[in-house]
Amino acid sequence: MSQQQYRNNNALVQSSSVHNQNTDPMMRSVMAPIAAPFVIRETRGQRFQRGVKNFFAAVFRKLNQLIGLGLVVLLLLLGTRFLLNFFEITTSVFTDWIHLLTAPLVYPFENLAPAIPWNGFSIDVTTLIAIVVWTVAIVIVRQFIHLLAGRW
Repeated sequence: MSQQQYRNNNALVQSSSVHNQNTDPMMRSVMAPIAAPFVIRETRGQRFQRGVKNFFAAVFRKLNQLIGLGLVVLLLLLGTRFLLNFFEITTSVFTDWIHLLTAPLVYPFENLAPAIPWNGFSIDVTTLIAIVVWTVAIVIVRQFIHLLAGRW
């Protein structure tokens, strides 16, 4: 059954049966798994060193994630303070609580710029400056930690 004939649109087509056979992988000796006696094993010192390296890399990654979470919380608090000052909401306990929590974060920038009145609202420039400076500072620290984790 080396060749078969098929009739297709009144034409005689011949095809070979070579393509219908199962094919074996080439170079079976190259693709074979390596025997156990020939596998290079790590020494105890190399395994310990790799374990310490992986441990510190994981610690740096988690530290980086915690600092990122702290940045999110910090931005939420400062953003809430900005919105409360923008809409001039000052008579609630929540406003006092937000101002109490964010006062140490805004204090270094307190007298840099006055609040700007705009259409009956108040834009607190000090809080905006604090948001930008804290974000840049934390991103720089996170990049440094990322650089340290990459070395481990």
